[in-house]
Amino acid sequence: MEMFLQLILNGAVVGSTYAVVALGFTLAFTVLRVINFAHPEIFMIGMFGGLAVASYTDSLWLALLGGALVAGIAGIILERLIIRPLYNRDVLMTLIATLGVGIVLQNGMAVVVGPDAVSFPALLPRGGVEVGLLSLSYKQLFNFAVCISILGVISGYVRLTLWGKATQAVAERPGVAAVFGINVARISQVTIVAASALGGIAAVSVGTLYGTASAYVGVLYGLKSFVCMLVAGNRYFEGVIVVAFGLGILEALVTGYLSSGLRDAVAFSVLIGVLLLRPQGLFGSYTAKV
Repeated sequence: MEMFLQLILNGAVVGSTYAVVALGFTLAFTVLRVINFAHPEIFMIGMFGGLAVASYTDSLWLALLGGALVAGIAGIILERLIIRPLYNRDVLMTLIATLGVGIVLQNGMAVVVGPDAVSFPALLPRGGVEVGLLSLSYKQLFNFAVCISILGVISGYVRLTLWGKATQAVAERPGVAAVFGINVARISQVTIVAASALGGIAAVSVGTLYGTASAYVGVLYGLKSFVCMLVAGNRYFEGVIVVAFGLGILEALVTGYLSSGLRDAVAFSVLIGVLLLRPQGLFGSYTAKV
């Protein structure tokens, strides 16, 4: 039983990061009806932005701020130069365009820092918290706390603020929202930038957790998080969060009881099963223009 509970805890830590990246996909698709495949690479850029700040300051909080700032600026540029000109066009056009941007960012960073992972400064003390036979390191606890805070901020913003309610209106009926005076372009820009900046914060937290940063880190998190959005559907943010945590826990259980080699196959096995039985996702989806 102790092993089972420990795996649940470890899986929840990983799942919380999946949830943050998956919400970046979900926000873009829900509000703009675009699939932003550059989002995982913006996550990666945020990680290296935090790494650069941490290397000079040894400050965890400045590193988080640096990651948010760098990723947010990248989000502004992406929205203005790529996503906005293709708004209301075929969803495949934006998918291919953002995928191309992601590939450029990934390979460009690999040229700058090299293809191998680089060390991330140790910004948290060693050790952790133990309850009986269960334990979590300070790095795991910090990563979990950061991701949960980000999820809370996103949920509170969407559900409780005027801008969030405008975002919901744009997601439901963008044409009607525009008629009622909502600036759809501004809402779309804020959505992309906010998702990018919050993803940058999570990326710095992940770098602190694992002690490394890689130009290819976005590939893994991007694929898993995109699967979470497809499995949950994109209508309800909370549904994506539930699926992301479930995937992280399921992967941990498979790794602990079966084999680590099967871990990455879990996500796509779940995806295939859901698409066969419920193509719109477990919690329902908005449609895209194709």
